Amino acid sequence: MALDEVSLSVGPGEMIFLTGVSGAGKTTLLKLLCFLEKPTMGLIEMNKKDISRLSGYELQKMRQHIGVAYQDFKLLTRQTVYQNIALAMEVRYENPKNIKQRVMELMSNLGLADKVHTPTGKLSRGEQQRVSIARACANKPPLILADEPTGNLDAAATALVMDLFHRLNEEGSTIIIATHDQSVYQESSHRLVNLENGKLQEIIKVNFDL
Repeated sequence: MALDEVSLSVGPGEMIFLTGVSGAGKTTLLKLLCFLEKPTMGLIEMNKKDISRLSGYELQKMRQHIGVAYQDFKLLTRQTVYQNIALAMEVRYENPKNIKQRVMELMSNLGLADKVHTPTGKLSRGEQQRVSIARACANKPPLILADEPTGNLDAAATALVMDLFHRLNEEGSTIIIATHDQSVYQESSHRLVNLENGKLQEIIKVNFDL
């Protein structure tokens, strides 16, 4: 779904729920924010920088500060749960001891502690979704983008995921969650942004501290 005249500014440390029916443009907006798609017109700014003017190297460096929980998970299905989550930290050359501690912490927080050595291809979709979320959050990135993060989860697992997001948000992460699930925001004080037929109302600004 194409976006049309979308203007949205997201402040540092803010949590936003992006709502709208299927096809409204939520996934397209998240893809623009993590550089998987390029706008045909308009401007996207991050940290007061026009991303269309950044070099490939600069974009790559900026991507390292963004955690993305994809709707289709994008897991390495032959690798274990532990390996999938740890990879996000290994590419940044984190200390192995710190990696192990963080991965085990995330697996415990998300109800995956008994799946350490299980290949992700053998997990249920709900379990795969939680692995994708854990990987996105592993480095406690300044910006987290989550596309329908509770779409395959029951109420108990949804609560675990949202507890993790709220904890990271309290620690300073900016979080944008695209969701159909009213239960994750109906009692929330955080801002709701609704998309309908690709419209909010030209400049998309996301600010976060690197």
